[in-house]
Amino acid sequence: MATTKSADDETALAEGMWRATDLLQAYLSEDPVRVLAGLEGLNVEQLTHTLGWQIVDHDILFEDLGEPSMSASLLDQVAALAPLECEFMMTTAVRRAVAAGTGLIAGGLDEFPLDAQIHALTVLVAVMLLRAHGRDEALRFVAASAADFVRRGHPRPYPAP
Repeated sequence: MATTKSADDETALAEGMWRATDLLQAYLSEDPVRVLAGLEGLNVEQLTHTLGWQIVDHDILFEDLGEPSMSASLLDQVAALAPLECEFMMTTAVRRAVAAGTGLIAGGLDEFPLDAQIHALTVLVAVMLLRAHGRDEALRFVAASAADFVRRGHPRPYPAP
């Protein structure tokens, strides 16, 4: 029984990893249809795993790139792709956090619904990558991450968007 649970956990984590990556790619590709569909129909467990992976991605990038400067215009441009109900919450939390020099949790992110938290972190990761590398290199970075998932034995567990 424990082996099945472990295999189920690994599958759930892999799905969260892929959902977070596909959503990031949709934002970087400026594809509002894929952004809106990225979390559609997911249950709480799936959203939780996706959020967990997005937190890991954010933290790794933060360590690698250092604290990025957040361009308000770029932030607004990327955030405009988010579902309307998430966009205002997200930009408000980010602006609060930037103005206070604190993290997003202090900006109120943890009070948002799970999907809004995921969109907010994905927008921040997209802005970090765009500021550091530009759009083409950011998209190559995400494609290389996806190829690495497959190489490590974690193929996308659902049809590609």
